[in-house]
Amino acid sequence: MLAPSPDFRFDGPSPIPYGFGSALTGEEAETGPRVRITALLDSPTGYVTVCTRREVWEKCLRAAGLSDVAWVPLEVSEAGLRRFGAHFRADLHAGPPLEMLCCPRLSTTPGGTGAS
Repeated sequence: MLAPSPDFRFDGPSPIPYGFGSALTGEEAETGPRVRITALLDSPTGYVTVCTRREVWEKCLRAAGLSDVAWVPLEVSEAGLRRFGAHFRADLHAGPPLEMLCCPRLSTTPGGTGAS
């Protein structure tokens, strides 16, 4: 699942070159800080959401029967590197706003011990 990175630093490199902005609202929700995400389209559009803390994600996923939670950084394809150059994505690698969240489901078969 593609998920907001719980380690994203709002004071770090900006995601604006990649087509969106993000800023803390100064409010805190039970699960993490509130943020405003803006898609930088011809007519910008945005919404307020929560940047859920890592421990909240992992606790909820385990409660749902998922195991071995792993946060995997996104990689740029060779075609993307050729088209834009590695320098274009340098800030993205320094402060990734998104990560893949991998969590296989526990086996539900009687006596099962592994992922299904």
